[in-house]
Amino acid sequence: MERTIYYTRCPVATATGIALETGQFEKEFGDGPNQFRNIKELGREKMLKSHFDHHLDNSVREGGAIPPIWARSRGADTALLGLTFVRDSLAFLVRADSDIHHFSDLTGKRCSLPLHPRLLTDFMRANTERGFLCALAEHDMAPDTVNFVDTIIDNDFKDAANPDAGRDKKKDGKQFEATMFDHELQALMDGDVDVIFTKNVQPARLMRLYGDQLRVIYDLLDAKNPDHIINGNPRIITVSRNVVDEDPELVIRYLQVLIRGAHYGSNHQAETARIWAGEIGVEVEDIYNSYRGEFHTTVWPSLSDNTLRRLRVQIDFLCDHGYLENDVDIDQWMAADLLREAYRREDLSHAA
Repeated sequence: MERTIYYTRCPVATATGIALETGQFEKEFGDGPNQFRNIKELGREKMLKSHFDHHLDNSVREGGAIPPIWARSRGADTALLGLTFVRDSLAFLVRADSDIHHFSDLTGKRCSLPLHPRLLTDFMRANTERGFLCALAEHDMAPDTVNFVDTIIDNDFKDAANPDAGRDKKKDGKQFEATMFDHELQALMDGDVDVIFTKNVQPARLMRLYGDQLRVIYDLLDAKNPDHIINGNPRIITVSRNVVDEDPELVIRYLQVLIRGAHYGSNHQAETARIWAGEIGVEVEDIYNSYRGEFHTTVWPSLSDNTLRRLRVQIDFLCDHGYLENDVDIDQWMAADLLREAYRREDLSHAA
């Protein structure tokens, strides 16, 4: 049966990115009846909407947790195929000339909460609110000891969502560069707020570019409570449910490709750092300065009890703070048998 599957992913560390850059999809599917194509081919508007609400049949997504959770809570007919968890930076930045030197100095200060009116779901605001609340808890500070200030950002993230793969991909003659926090950075520099929350590889990028003007006062990766580093993760792999129902064999083969990508990454740290830097839109040094430990070994798709518990923590936060209207039943959402079978075929110890 001929079928074209459209893929999309976020500018974060993914097995999809490795598999694309190393030709794993081409090796598996080649010129056969089943093809995996970039959802951008359907047009930018349709791509952007489905990247967040996953309304299209015959599509897969790998990336940040909040959009697929939000989509599922609103009835999106998707299946959860796997999760990954990368320990990436969760840093709070102030101006270099600020009198704030420690997170505990934030009492009474203005903390930026981004507000994106053009996004279907404001995942950036959810990440930031959770970041501040977790850091406040780490320092035994109540939420009302700081002043949260809305930073309104007119950005729909068309350029950041589903980035082009490859080291030489350029737009308008310029290398793609992620700018996820640049609007908040400007608010900080203009003195409209006293501190901003940044994550993933962006703290390293901003410090590389503006290090003489900025200081990091705290990184949640140093948190004592491990739940406090759950922010925009676990990263989630989802597929339209119609593909699971109509062609589970194709889904298993797709997961095998991601497993091969993760396997390649685990054995090639430098190449993995280069691939992710190109996709995210940063320098290779930013990868090394952002991800802790053996970061290249962290994108194995998993449905382990521990990873599912982290997903539950993320869902509970979104429910409790008004980002979801409905809860998500994880057991009803996931298709664990497909991941187990993919690992069995690859003859690797599975993490499902």
